[in-house]
Amino acid sequence: MLPGMLYGMVKRSPHAHARIARINTQRAEAFPGVKAVITARDVPDILLGLRLRDLPILARGQVRFIGEKIAAVAAVDEETAREALDLIDVEYEPLPSLMDVKEGVKGDSILVHEKLHTYGGLPQPVKNTNIFLHETHAKGDAAQGFAQADRVFEHTFTTPEVHQAYMETHAAMVDIAADGSITVWSSDKVPFRVRSLMAEIIGVPITRVRVIPSFVGGDFGGKGMIFDEPLCYYLARKAGRPVKIVMSRQEEFLAASPRHASIIRLKAGVKTSGELVAWEANAIYDSGAYAGYKPQVGLGGTKKLGGTYRIPHVRIDGYYVYTHTLPCGHCRAPGDPQASFAVESFMDMIAAGLKIDPLQLRQQNALEEGDLSPTGEPWKGINLREVMDAAVKASGWGKPKSNRHYGIGIACAERPTGTGESSAVVIVNGDGSVNIISGSSDPGTGARTVLCQIAAEVLKVPIEQITINLVDTDSAPYDQGAGGGRTTFVAGQSVFRAAQEVKKELVASAGKLLKCPPEQAQDLIDVRDGFLFLKSAPANKVSYSQAVKGVKKSQIMAEETFACSEMEDTCFATRIAEVQLDPESGYVEVKRVTAAHDIGFAINPAAAQGQIEGGIVQGVGFALLEEMQRDGGKVANPTLADYKLCTSREAPEIVTLMIEGAPGAGPFHAKSIGELPTCPVAPAVANAVYDAIGVRITDLPITGEKIVKALKESGLSAGPRGVEKGARA
Repeated sequence: MLPGMLYGMVKRSPHAHARIARINTQRAEAFPGVKAVITARDVPDILLGLRLRDLPILARGQVRFIGEKIAAVAAVDEETAREALDLIDVEYEPLPSLMDVKEGVKGDSILVHEKLHTYGGLPQPVKNTNIFLHETHAKGDAAQGFAQADRVFEHTFTTPEVHQAYMETHAAMVDIAADGSITVWSSDKVPFRVRSLMAEIIGVPITRVRVIPSFVGGDFGGKGMIFDEPLCYYLARKAGRPVKIVMSRQEEFLAASPRHASIIRLKAGVKTSGELVAWEANAIYDSGAYAGYKPQVGLGGTKKLGGTYRIPHVRIDGYYVYTHTLPCGHCRAPGDPQASFAVESFMDMIAAGLKIDPLQLRQQNALEEGDLSPTGEPWKGINLREVMDAAVKASGWGKPKSNRHYGIGIACAERPTGTGESSAVVIVNGDGSVNIISGSSDPGTGARTVLCQIAAEVLKVPIEQITINLVDTDSAPYDQGAGGGRTTFVAGQSVFRAAQEVKKELVASAGKLLKCPPEQAQDLIDVRDGFLFLKSAPANKVSYSQAVKGVKKSQIMAEETFACSEMEDTCFATRIAEVQLDPESGYVEVKRVTAAHDIGFAINPAAAQGQIEGGIVQGVGFALLEEMQRDGGKVANPTLADYKLCTSREAPEIVTLMIEGAPGAGPFHAKSIGELPTCPVAPAVANAVYDAIGVRITDLPITGEKIVKALKESGLSAGPRGVEKGARA
């Protein structure tokens, strides 16, 4: 809290689509304790977005979803601010709204954005449509492939909107100094992006904006875009005092940026032997009212709609569509969980149709080193078979069932290590201690610990001697921010390289002290436990402190930048879920999940296991519980009391297997870990449910009501044959 700080709150639209006929703020402005009120007339008439620019700062002329920001107030306390919101009079002219994404793809549907063709950031100009992006990936000739097939399978899968459900809601605070410089405190995980966006909005150089990052209380993709930081600035400028806005939990559900709902149709051409020869995917993603929360206009998960299999002929089409609902953005592995659910459920359906064991079908078609991806990309470090074999061996696959309604299911997925840019400074001080200065944020993943471990390993010093500074954008070197599984790879490489440069200078200094020829020092001197010594005479050593003083400096430091724009490796995962099901109520208990994960090298095994376990718990929630329910465009379950999450009570036993067979591109050959763990969980659970009861649920979440209804419709209320599943290949 800053001296004189005011509390900001936001007034939001009660309509999904309406024209704003009039806004009157006089009563709110006159209310005791209110220091500032702003509407669209008080902020720049610009559109924001990480790539596609379609977001107004405050609604201007019309609103496009229930929860859209109309106005904001700043007052001496929260209660006063809340009362002032009710005193802002807004007159609306309701307009017809588009709620069904299936209607949105039609040529005659209601337009959400009439001026879409004028927006910046569109990959291709489009007009008079709600489809703002049609993304295509292809390999071979799909028509030719289907002509070669013995059997053709086709099905549609649907997934709902899902909230990231982080513990800390979005929060921001802005203070404007007497000289006009701006300081921003933000829960955003990308502080340098906040700086650039705020500077652009305000119209000042980035040097006039200082962003102080905070430890982010969870993210899962939801905190990569500014939310209320601009409102804090304009309220602070009008009031002459710092302003803080913290979104309530209801506001999070009404107006944040959850995972996209999807409708995915898959079609496969298969030989009777089980060989996949042709594949088509058609995906429709409901983006809601705006698309500006995504760093790319589309989602990376669209490319995953061919799975992890060798298929010569593939065609994938992804359609991103506006509706008058809350805007969607990134949620852990954007687009991948939707794709995995569809592809891996479909693989089991194909196996059942061919009367082939689902593990055998996967092994027969699994990608191997040297194969191109389903979309024609060359992948490095493919060890899918090894990962599958490890999961099968450690699970109940192929073993007798414990009872009639026990089920077991398998699913696979992949995800590349993220790309980006990061700089870091590594300093060895005169007393031998080490400092790291990095702009890398930590949204709760333990990133700072991993960066310290990397430096400790390179410099061979105890991690207790290393500190990493949480500094602002004025003091830290640039970092692209957390997200996309990039931190250990990108930020880790910058720390790794800076530590190596420092080590070289330390060795050179020690060489002089140890009377070693300068040109041979790097070869003849080694380091361990904070000491440098001759390999031929380990007892002859100098401390880091002595080495620093030997060059007549108070410290030795190096700054390195690492940037990567193309994926360097691909990570693979297999999940085997074991469930117990009650056919009378439809209740599903996930008893155990065996998780084999291609890790490259685990720099911090405990943190890696935590990421895997957390991803599995989220995946179980995605499979069985989570759904943002709508009622006329409004989220009907906007609290954690109503929105069902997988908690410790529902969490299964988790068997984690970290496979270090294929080296990655990160420091010490590490691969990414943050995004992939959740992806194959939902299809593994869905396949296990099918194994337990003999009916297939293709619409997430798999609720008890859906199971009971499916059993009644199928006539299988007594459950399936209790046979052994999945003989090991």
